[in-house]
Amino acid sequence: MIFSPRLPLGAIVQWCRALRHGVDIGLSPVKIFKQQAKSGPSSARELAKSISERLAQGSSLEAALKPDRSKFPPLLIELIAVGEKTGRLTETFEELERYFEQTVSTRKMFHGALIWPCFTYVSAVGIIAAMLLVLGLIAPAGGKPFNPLGIGLVGFKGAAIVLTLGFGFAAFVVVAYLFARDNDPLRAKFESFALNIPGLAGCFRAFALQRFSMALHMTIEAGLKADECLMYSFRATTNGAYLACAESCAKQARAGRAVDKILAGCPKKLFPEEFLDSVGVGVVTGNLAEVMDKQSEQYRDEAGRKIKFLTMLVSGGVYALIGLMMVIVIIRMFYLTVIAPINEGLDAIK
Repeated sequence: MIFSPRLPLGAIVQWCRALRHGVDIGLSPVKIFKQQAKSGPSSARELAKSISERLAQGSSLEAALKPDRSKFPPLLIELIAVGEKTGRLTETFEELERYFEQTVSTRKMFHGALIWPCFTYVSAVGIIAAMLLVLGLIAPAGGKPFNPLGIGLVGFKGAAIVLTLGFGFAAFVVVAYLFARDNDPLRAKFESFALNIPGLAGCFRAFALQRFSMALHMTIEAGLKADECLMYSFRATTNGAYLACAESCAKQARAGRAVDKILAGCPKKLFPEEFLDSVGVGVVTGNLAEVMDKQSEQYRDEAGRKIKFLTMLVSGGVYALIGLMMVIVIIRMFYLTVIAPINEGLDAIK
């Protein structure tokens, strides 16, 4: 990926699928990664070779991935550690494959929905620049060219400045997005902050609760202690607001407090009432793992719906920016061509 050492998500999905099938039929991770080094995704073959060499030396899968952990999403490392510790790698890779496939499709939908707004923005910047260039070319000899923006931007120089500012701003937004997307500490802080913004909060909470539910389901099924289940689940969210609660919640679990009571003590913005009610039912009936599996599916669907709303929000922001640019130009031109001559005529009469 551009500006990121991380593996493309498509390659990670292929790895998860290969590991799921390979482990299920009894192949060792060493053999699976050797196969991936020869015939797997081209962008990941060198890395697969390095991992296979570490595994051949007796390292666990978690230890073999650790030197290159910056190349993987945090959720992958966390859940592989759980799966390896509990002997449930097949189920782990199946869950991870489903999760990252959804992430890939979500990103494609998000990027695809932004193509037309971005094209419109580029067109608007180009039209304004072309207008300034033409007005500079048709200016009367020795006279002042028409200045539609009223700030001296006209002719070739004005067009160049508008293009530089317009496309420079767009480039800054793209680079910032690519940088933040795979910068885990920065993204954790942003997702934590987004929980306080109406409209964004529901989207990012749905993603966090999907990861939390998936990890809690897997860790309970694996038979881990309650404090370990909660610690892994909070870390799987990769959201700063949830991560801040991990240690205190694990401590309460070690003291023997019920999971539903622990989560109810977290900030209200993290766990909605309906989620806490479901956890309470799971604790009372002894079926918390099954309940969390259902919650994971529910929030997977909800996250898909929320990302559509987020896409509409971002698209609307782009169109609003374009509209603001055009309104400023139109108002300024109306003032210079209509209002200003009238004022000058009235002044001359006086």
